[in-house]
Amino acid sequence: MARGTLAQLTRSSPSALACLRVLISGTFLVSILSTSFSDFARLPVTLLVPTGMMKLLPWGFYDHLFTPLGMNLLKWALVCSLLFSTAGFLTPVTTRTSALLVLFYQGLVRSFGHFNHDEMIAVYFLIVLAFSPCADRLSIDGWLRQPRSKPRFAYGYPILLMQCLLAWSYFSSAIIKLRISGLSYFSPDNLPTLAIWQSLDNLHDTHYRFAFWLPAIRGYTTIAVVLVVLWELAFPLAIFSKRARWVILGFGMVFHLATLLLLNFLFVYTLAMYVVFIDWRFLVVWFRRRLSRLRGHRWKASHG
Repeated sequence: MARGTLAQLTRSSPSALACLRVLISGTFLVSILSTSFSDFARLPVTLLVPTGMMKLLPWGFYDHLFTPLGMNLLKWALVCSLLFSTAGFLTPVTTRTSALLVLFYQGLVRSFGHFNHDEMIAVYFLIVLAFSPCADRLSIDGWLRQPRSKPRFAYGYPILLMQCLLAWSYFSSAIIKLRISGLSYFSPDNLPTLAIWQSLDNLHDTHYRFAFWLPAIRGYTTIAVVLVVLWELAFPLAIFSKRARWVILGFGMVFHLATLLLLNFLFVYTLAMYVVFIDWRFLVVWFRRRLSRLRGHRWKASHG
């Protein structure tokens, strides 16, 4: 019964899970490659406020880490691990080291006081992949040795778990807003004030000024905020209904584009993690059919 329910909720296949491994690990790989770790080495280690289990590491470790050599070693350890994880080489080891190193790197960045929940959902996905059979397809490991056959639910449950985590991140966001602010969250001054405050600082990647248009239309901002909260509360429907899924994901793309223009931040990782809702099995089959037809047309043209 559980397997039947799983089959209705998500496509369970080794190819689908493998696609997610490539895309999720690849997202972090591109991000790490484009980040200058030498900038960290310029920061005085005395500004660091370790969080969580990072407090267990001695200060001598951080003294050696915050040097040009130490930060470059950390960067290339991340690059190598994520590259092998993306390619599916020594996957049981590299997926777990990638999850551990990325978690440490995120903790390192947050230890300087800048907290951002954008990357966390993707970190959770790395942890799920680290304990799943995500290298049975599209991997060097799979080409070197034939993986043992597994029941389809072994591939479906990790995908469903990632979908639930993404849905929970949005649903809980709405609950927290209502729990902390109550109905005052829907005040017509709330969104203009927040957007203008975000647009006046210099700690964002963009500096759009569309936020200053909001006071002129403050009477309509309540409608927009209500729609966003309702969308966040409805996000779990994307797991159960394919029709609702595309409406919810489409609204999410519009919402995050609006946050870029009005609040000057874009949840890149969160948007990238929408890939867990794509039917990768269908796309792989469609691509193979198109490739087979293309080869057939070429063969007919060459032997015509």
